[in-house]
Amino acid sequence: MRSHEKGNGGGTTVLTARGLSSAEFLGWTDKAFAADENALLDAHPEHYVMAPEADGSFHVVENIGPHVCSFFMGGWGTDAMAWAADAEELLPEPEFPHKMSSNLFLADGTVVGRALTQFGDTAEGFTASLTVHVPAACPQDVLEHHLRHYAVEFRNWILAAATSVRAR
Repeated sequence: MRSHEKGNGGGTTVLTARGLSSAEFLGWTDKAFAADENALLDAHPEHYVMAPEADGSFHVVENIGPHVCSFFMGGWGTDAMAWAADAEELLPEPEFPHKMSSNLFLADGTVVGRALTQFGDTAEGFTASLTVHVPAACPQDVLEHHLRHYAVEFRNWILAAATSVRAR
């Protein structure tokens, strides 16, 4: 993990990976999000539910610090973009070619955050820029915990993807 940048209800965790391309990683995550809840749950001990819904959204139940959170993500995936008009200005690495965005919302449709992830290849592997936005009124510790949560789950997904790619 390289850094946490925070401000205006948002922050970014940056991870670097060696020996795996962003395309290999994203191919693995596309398959996991489509059909392998166990691989998603295994990435963090505070994951309880990570399941696709019939309407195309994705249900997540996880801890963010001391808070048990149940929310949905819509439009997640490398082929499904949920960009709002301001997405480009919220991206910390606009030159990264692989971009995904999703609103985070409650069962009643209330938007409670947004995830923007970007991936760019390097000579050794790739860099992941993982951004989350929460309401500005949200306590700062919620943002801090979510950024740390990102670091743990994405690190473990990167390791699982690397193991899968090497096994082929």
